[in-house]
Amino acid sequence: MNFSGIYGHDIQRGRLETLFRRGTVPQTMLFTGMTGTGKFRVAERFLMAFFCEGKPAPCLDCAPCRQVQKDIHPDFIAVRPNERGIIPVGSEEKKERGSVRWLIERLSMKPVSGATAVIVDGIDRVTEEGQNALLKTIEEPAHTTKMILIAEAKSRVLPTIVSRSIEIPFNPLPDGHVLKILEAANIDPDIRRLSAFFAGGSASRAFQLSDVAFREKLFALCADISGALNRRQAPLIPGDLPGKLVSPDVLLDLMLVIYSKLLQSGLRGEELPGELPRELLVEDIDLEARLIKILLALKRGQSHNLNFRIALKGLLYSLYFEGERAHQGPLVFDI
Repeated sequence: MNFSGIYGHDIQRGRLETLFRRGTVPQTMLFTGMTGTGKFRVAERFLMAFFCEGKPAPCLDCAPCRQVQKDIHPDFIAVRPNERGIIPVGSEEKKERGSVRWLIERLSMKPVSGATAVIVDGIDRVTEEGQNALLKTIEEPAHTTKMILIAEAKSRVLPTIVSRSIEIPFNPLPDGHVLKILEAANIDPDIRRLSAFFAGGSASRAFQLSDVAFREKLFALCADISGALNRRQAPLIPGDLPGKLVSPDVLLDLMLVIYSKLLQSGLRGEELPGELPRELLVEDIDLEARLIKILLALKRGQSHNLNFRIALKGLLYSLYFEGERAHQGPLVFDI
């Protein structure tokens, strides 16, 4: 099977190729793992093979392959989160394109080519109501339908959907692969080294960090928090948060990776990239570990639609007790 141009995931690609060659592809598969590691590209390339008219499949050059790549194939359906980072349920009256109810109605139609291929890129971004609505389609799919569900957090997918799917977990990309992807996009060498270091194995995060305006806002936020921990003074959280450029989930992911990488490097005595702003460093390892726990708690709370700014303020106040315990005076955060 032709997976040219896709980095990493040799084991996963080999398993998919075996399923295709043997004709034992399950009707529903669940790809799990970190965002930005290529799960969608692997899913798209795999499903493309069912429509391909050339060899080796997918050839990428025949008419069906080109249609899938342009997202205009009549029987290839890709559903992704909207600008709010969710896949909406949609109403019975108005089944908006890209919603769960629109997908259910679309799958009830007879395929033009004789087969239907579906990617739901973010099944964990569908509410419980939406997942329940989709469950019957997953339980009783048409024999001509192949569906791949993609999730970063399997814990946010209904157990009934997980149990009816064949899961294929994906690992983070090695830094070397992320560097090659950035190099192919002509990203400046200094920027790609720093971006790959903090990407945590995610190419999409690396590209976000390659954006100068976004990176400066993100680093300013982290530097203010780190400086407050070091000085035991109140941070002045910027009013123009980078969360306006990306979703809170993505912002928290990046902050978690930044502080986790810094903590790991400090514990292991590893050399940090020369391009790294030293203002990001936290001097007290214990406080840095507690900050990471706070960010993890905030990320879990995002499923309850918490206000990012208010929640961050409340959770940072818990570091007050860390200051008292160390007899260095309380940490006071005025966000």
